[in-house]
Amino acid sequence: MPSSYEYGTFANYSPRGSSELSVTSRKACGAIKAGRVNVIASAVPHLQDSKADALRPFLGPDVTLVPVPRSAPLPDGALWPAKVICDVLHEHGFGQDVQTYLKRTRAIPRSSNSPAAERPLVPIHLESIEAERPFFVPNKITIVDDVLTMGRTSFACAELLRAVCPHAEIRIFAMIRTQGLQDDIQKIVDPATGTVIGYPSGKTHRDP
Repeated sequence: MPSSYEYGTFANYSPRGSSELSVTSRKACGAIKAGRVNVIASAVPHLQDSKADALRPFLGPDVTLVPVPRSAPLPDGALWPAKVICDVLHEHGFGQDVQTYLKRTRAIPRSSNSPAAERPLVPIHLESIEAERPFFVPNKITIVDDVLTMGRTSFACAELLRAVCPHAEIRIFAMIRTQGLQDDIQKIVDPATGTVIGYPSGKTHRDP
């Protein structure tokens, strides 16, 4: 049976849509990937609104936030967008703490720069990320990423943390998700949940 993890996202964007809103969504995605604190913090009032209630289990006061590593080992002082997101969310009352349990041990091709057919499969992530076993294992963990497309990186991170924290509830959260490549979007702020399913082939499916 394939493994699966719940995911939650705050917004969505269109990689190639031609409408004005789709173009704006790409700018928002770029700002999130660049770790721009003001853009990330602008999500807070929306996340506090009742329209985002479905995301409460992902960002609740009893959840440990764990940032997804970048595609290469992180030099001192380098930008780590997922960590910036975790820190901003925690500063505004989301999650009980931020822990860097995951680190990239060797560089792999960046998914955003690779054609869809050549994006790294889950085993590549499993082999290039190391998970630290916490001294005190949290009951609930949310893996935090900047952008969720197919979810391979986040899925691999969830699998690695499940191996060292087998009794923890593990979920995935991303600030923004990719909508169908050619589709225009109807709105950018659009809290949503779903499931990332992993298969023996190393591929994943994001539903919806």
